[in-house]
Amino acid sequence: MKKKFKRLSSLVVMMSILFSCTNDTEVQNDNKSSNSLSQDKIQLARYVANAIKSNNGGNLLSNSKFKDHNEILLSDIFSDLNIKNSEEFISSELKKEGILECFVFNQEKINSTSLIDLQILYAPIDDNAKTLQGVDINGKEITVDATEPSNKPILFIDQHGKYEFQKNMNSFNQELKKKGFDYQMATSAINNKATAVDFNKIDAIKLADVQEPWFKGNPEIYAIVFNFDQNFNEPNVPPLRVLQMPYIKKKNVVYTPEQPFVFWNEHTRNAATMIIMEEDSGFDYAGVINIVVQAIGTGVTLGTGDAVWTPFVVNTVTAVLDEIKGSWSTDSDDEIDQYYIIRKQNITQFKNGASNNASITYSFETL
Repeated sequence: MKKKFKRLSSLVVMMSILFSCTNDTEVQNDNKSSNSLSQDKIQLARYVANAIKSNNGGNLLSNSKFKDHNEILLSDIFSDLNIKNSEEFISSELKKEGILECFVFNQEKINSTSLIDLQILYAPIDDNAKTLQGVDINGKEITVDATEPSNKPILFIDQHGKYEFQKNMNSFNQELKKKGFDYQMATSAINNKATAVDFNKIDAIKLADVQEPWFKGNPEIYAIVFNFDQNFNEPNVPPLRVLQMPYIKKKNVVYTPEQPFVFWNEHTRNAATMIIMEEDSGFDYAGVINIVVQAIGTGVTLGTGDAVWTPFVVNTVTAVLDEIKGSWSTDSDDEIDQYYIIRKQNITQFKNGASNNASITYSFETL
């Protein structure tokens, strides 16, 4: 009888172990992992979960406004759910980290009548994060495996997404103006019909990799375009321009933005350089300007001709990328590709960047 009891006990233990080893993406939540989210974030996630659960939020999350990981301000979600006094759950410390916005992962798996599988998680800055943290629809703290895409519907709270990116880019351009680079020149020239404006525009662009993991939603792509001008210090000849590329959402998709990216009236040389980046860290982009301007300044005594100029451009781009990726943050912006020399010409076949990640066609126009 004792032997039978021991065998039965062992069988029960083995079944318990097997039952616990499922394919679910949720991992064991221990004290260490639960402490990695601040109480402010935990309370906000619980408030969001309760708001969705109590106000038929399934219909909202199934809406087309969330299609393709489209980011929505958290305040807009509260407004759509007719939730008032939500500000009391958003502390000043939370606001300092970035603009609160949301996107939905696995939207097609949301059951508007039953939200039992819905999770509310925070999108980390780190592309290499191993776990994701937040709460389930009932407010219970959970830790989820980040190494593989989840099979559950998730509402991600993100503070380093589209809206924060736009704020950073605006700050970047404001800093350019402070340093005397007049960004109104191209606009005023276009408005003045007596003045011809020469520019290149991107007709088509495709990225083999957008450098964005599944838990961070859509990428935030931008480009730094600059030129080694002999008189770059003059305020009406800016050496660089920062461009947002918000239309790029996925890898291996051809986008046709017809986006002007080099205004030749701003430059004295007939070639420009472009670095394409994916924004991650949200660091102070004012520092990037100092790096680029300093690098450009060393080129003012160079002679003309590609034999002298090309190696200098390559070395400068390398130095700029090293600074962007290494000086401010371990979660720094990701390098997408570089085009060392762009000329006034029409490129109708896809032209690869130096890293073979970006492919673009572009054309030269005069207005």
